[in-house]
Amino acid sequence: MVKTGLETTPPSGVKIGLEMHQQLDTGKLFCRCPGELSDKHDFEFTRVLRPVISELGKVDRAALLEARRGRTITYYANRETSCAVEWDEEPPHDPDAEARRVAMQIVRLLNARPVDEVHFMRKILIDGSAVTGFQRTALIATDGEVDGIPIPTVCLEEDAARPTKKGFNLDRLGIPLIEVATAPTIKSGEEAKKVARRIGSLFRMARVRRGIGTIRQDLNVSIPKGARVEIKGVQDLDAIPRMVSREVARQGALVRLKLRFRSGISATKEVTHLFKGTRNRILKGKKIFAAVMNKSAGLFAERLHPGKHVGKEIAEYVRSFGHKGFMHSDEPAVDWSRVRRPLKARKADLIILAAGSPEVIELVRERVRQFAKGVPEDTRKALSNGSTAFMRPLPTGARMYPETDILPFVLPDVDELEAPEARLKRLRKILPEQLARKIHRGDYQLFERLGMSKLAGVIITQHLPALRRKGIVPTDEHIAKVIGLNKSGKLPKDGIPDALVALASGREVKTEQVDEKEVREFIRRLINKEKKYIRVSPDPAKGLMGKAMARYRGKVPGGTVFKIIKEEL
Repeated sequence: MVKTGLETTPPSGVKIGLEMHQQLDTGKLFCRCPGELSDKHDFEFTRVLRPVISELGKVDRAALLEARRGRTITYYANRETSCAVEWDEEPPHDPDAEARRVAMQIVRLLNARPVDEVHFMRKILIDGSAVTGFQRTALIATDGEVDGIPIPTVCLEEDAARPTKKGFNLDRLGIPLIEVATAPTIKSGEEAKKVARRIGSLFRMARVRRGIGTIRQDLNVSIPKGARVEIKGVQDLDAIPRMVSREVARQGALVRLKLRFRSGISATKEVTHLFKGTRNRILKGKKIFAAVMNKSAGLFAERLHPGKHVGKEIAEYVRSFGHKGFMHSDEPAVDWSRVRRPLKARKADLIILAAGSPEVIELVRERVRQFAKGVPEDTRKALSNGSTAFMRPLPTGARMYPETDILPFVLPDVDELEAPEARLKRLRKILPEQLARKIHRGDYQLFERLGMSKLAGVIITQHLPALRRKGIVPTDEHIAKVIGLNKSGKLPKDGIPDALVALASGREVKTEQVDEKEVREFIRRLINKEKKYIRVSPDPAKGLMGKAMARYRGKVPGGTVFKIIKEEL
């Protein structure tokens, strides 16, 4: 491998594919709920989800693993953001008309061919993110293309429930989602990042949601002699090259170590008596189990990529079943000499130790057997450090079966949307370059709804981010009202932030008019009072401006106040 900056250039034969998921800015797909997010909930309920047989007559391996975890899922519902459709107590309604229209616009942007008739399917999903135990999804177009990268499929589906610390919030469940899948023809992480950015820019030409979590990228990566691995939930495009590099390194190391995993692990033995009186907080007061892997000392310390070794990789698999992990003799966690002789383990052997349940040893044995066969086909979670962690096996074709509650339909005819380059060119005629680029990358739909004025651009790119960081979220109506007040001369520009805060807090905006004569008289008195300050200050106008604006901010334009100060000085 050749290093180029933060990324390691993958060897030849590496295949990378993208799955891009974008929420549409419409109501929910199968009911008329608004699709707004809220942490409040009116009630909660629980479900135990179980796998079902697909249309192929088989049960999907990912669903089987989820069933082994034996979870009881808690759902939190708000009647303003969900209804009986999301609670699985009412059949789905007809798919939202606006969602269909926006979906068709995106199909056109991707140069894809719409299917003759759209049929929804049920994708088995029992990880808790869907109350029904399945996600409704439909193929809507094929044979697209973006910058030379083939787009085999475009799908319309419902988004999953939003995970919380204790369960799932149903506010996100049912929001329309476009899924765009590229062919596995991308050759590097840098190219994947470039393609993802381009597809994202095309999404923004349509009516889509903006903000954290509204667009998600999944990566599919495989190497020669490796396996296709899906990395879910990549939020930061800049992280893609490092994530690809580390997954390529992980698979390469597992291929290299494959034969060493074939040593096998001995039967599990209880060794609680060997640790009587131990002060180790992990082992203290628990039953302790052990097993030996012959001639494998050092194997679990083998590095897969920076920050990840084999032992940690297997521990993540164990933790995915609700356990806290395990110990092994490749790390100095305990005094291994006390167990080596009773287990008849030599220095060349690897000892595995688990507290609480013998199932931990069985899970280690299971993962080792998988590695002995080759790189497992995993679905993995993207981590913030560029690494990944096991979630479940890669799903198979045995996870789909027909949806019988929704009639087939045909996508509507729509006008083609402008290309990203054309929109940016048009924005430059309205806004300064920096604002034009920010609106182009950001909330263009809001800018359009507010009348596409320069002031609307300033509010969206400067005022709203600052207010949202403080937890203040003005509505479109609040912003439009402030723009109207400024246009009528009743609200100076420097009064806009306070006005937005007032409206978002349920208060009225004070728009009292102040006569310029009154301002001039106040400044004359101020100058007379601050004569000493004026004599010693290198820039008295600046100091006086602060005192004057403390009185007239939001009532008189700052430019007018400063002009009067300069004249009176």
